[in-house]
Amino acid sequence: MIDIEVQDLGPLNLVGLSQTTRLAAAETPNLWRSFGPRIQEVSARADSYRYSLRQYPEKLTEAGMTPETEYTEWAAVALSNADDTLPDGLELLRLPGGTYAHFTYRGLPQDFGRALQYLMQVWMPSSGYYIDNARPHFERMGADYRPDDPEASEEVFVPVLPLTDANGFAAASLS
Repeated sequence: MIDIEVQDLGPLNLVGLSQTTRLAAAETPNLWRSFGPRIQEVSARADSYRYSLRQYPEKLTEAGMTPETEYTEWAAVALSNADDTLPDGLELLRLPGGTYAHFTYRGLPQDFGRALQYLMQVWMPSSGYYIDNARPHFERMGADYRPDDPEASEEVFVPVLPLTDANGFAAASLS
């Protein structure tokens, strides 16, 4: 069982590299191989974490996901000042704040699917929330994170919204 909690996060400015890919492509390691050596070029870092993000189509549902589903993925670090000049070839991503389902995953990347399955099929149906694909999903890893370490740890953040608004009405985006 995974200990999932709901957290409100403030906005965050990130700098990194992005690419459009498909669920079946598994190109994330290549993106990090391209961005990893460039992290040292970012002088105004807000923290020492590395951020791996995915921007899915806003209307995507779990039932609509296929191996061919396209999305944008990012390898990034946080900026302390988004007004600073970015290193050539790196992009700025303004991550909006909001409510997230948050848990810590420990293990190898190829086993992450079980944790995500638990979130989607066990926790989500009884949580009072639904996934908000208008905002990126992301993981936050320490500077010493190694994907080949079976004890590797990463924080997972899945954007969510309440099933009902403050007045008790069903959320409009469920229609």
